[in-house]
Amino acid sequence: MVDFFKQHWAYILGALLVHAVFAGIFGLTMLNMQRNAPPVQLAIQAVVVDPKTLNDAARQQRQQRDRDRAQQQQRDQQAQREAQEREQQAQREKERAAEQQRNEQQEVQRKEAEQRVEQERQIELKQRQEADQRRQAEEQQLRERQEAEKKRAAAEAERKKRAEDEAKRVAEIERKQREEAVRRKAAEDKRLQEAAESDLRRQLQEEEANAAADAAAASSPEAAQYQAMIRQAVERRWNRPLSARDDLRCQVTVRQTPAGVVLSAKVGSCNGDAAVKQSVENAVISASPLPTPANPRLWKAELTFNFVPGGG
Repeated sequence: MVDFFKQHWAYILGALLVHAVFAGIFGLTMLNMQRNAPPVQLAIQAVVVDPKTLNDAARQQRQQRDRDRAQQQQRDQQAQREAQEREQQAQREKERAAEQQRNEQQEVQRKEAEQRVEQERQIELKQRQEADQRRQAEEQQLRERQEAEKKRAAAEAERKKRAEDEAKRVAEIERKQREEAVRRKAAEDKRLQEAAESDLRRQLQEEEANAAADAAAASSPEAAQYQAMIRQAVERRWNRPLSARDDLRCQVTVRQTPAGVVLSAKVGSCNGDAAVKQSVENAVISASPLPTPANPRLWKAELTFNFVPGGG
């Protein structure tokens, strides 16, 4: 009964509303009729209610509620049993799935084991075949080596014989070549000695001629003029220190290029102090490039001159 009300409550509520509307209309109609009706004598009306009837109705209601509770309990128990059955069914499904997975894994492992056994068998078979092939190849190689060894021995004997013959022929050729080489070397040594002696005589003559020319050039007026030009060029660049003497005389050695560019300057004997010597060296470097002589024989890579400021 309770489930019926729960499922059809909307229809029941609609029916009650319709009845309420009709009751309202009926009430309004009766009210209008009473207003138009003549007055009547009031009378007291009473309804007698039997207590037994009331008790029966209450008992029926209690029985109905008990039946409803019993039905609800039965439904709850049924739902619990169904839930338990579903849970048991799910557990059985899970166990079946796990069992199936174990069976599948075992099947996979079995197949893998069979594959490994087959692979090992194939490997062993291949190894035996390879061993047989190697043994046959080794036997074939041994036979070939023996045959080749025989051929090499015969060839070696033939080669030795030809080598001995060739060695004899080469030795004879080398002996003749050595004799010819000795003869040619003796002739070449004689020619080189004569050429060396001729070059030496020519070199000595040239050196004597150059020495005579250099001596003539060094004692010529051109040499004095060349050194005077260098002294003047250095003196123009010289900053006279306060300690310089009036009779200053310094011997200066200069290393220069053919163009007169000064590579170094060094004061040797000098009657001046260190400041004077340094000033002379600075003057030589500042005067670079130095004048070049008109006669090329007067130029020297290392030139020595006397620096006498204001003098000859």
